[in-house]
Amino acid sequence: MKQPLTILVGFALAGWSFCAAHATNLDKLRVLYVGDAGTSRAGEFEGFLRQKVAQVAVGSRGAFKPAEADNFDVVLLDWPQSERTREEWKTGHAPLGERGQWTQPTVLLGSAGLNLAVVWKVRGGSG
Repeated sequence: MKQPLTILVGFALAGWSFCAAHATNLDKLRVLYVGDAGTSRAGEFEGFLRQKVAQVAVGSRGAFKPAEADNFDVVLLDWPQSERTREEWKTGHAPLGERGQWTQPTVLLGSAGLNLAVVWKVRGGSG
């Protein structure tokens, strides 16, 4: 009985050390925040990230071109719900471009997941 428990603890410690090792690499991460540039929210994200990662850039969601993400490791998309957003839904234009073309690792902030799902016509539900 001791051997399976020892193996389980060994795996748990190995997994924990693997995760801890990745957390130290944040200082090498290049992050692009795409949202409402110039707002206090964008400024707060930029200020926080600047303390944690190697490079931060802030882009405007309305003017964003997918190729701008090529020099970054991660994109943060901040896309809140609003009347303007509902109008954007009707155009079918997503800030990240076409669903099949977007391959960049992305974190969806606020209602970005819902908004992308609507524009990209992702099946599922909400509520």
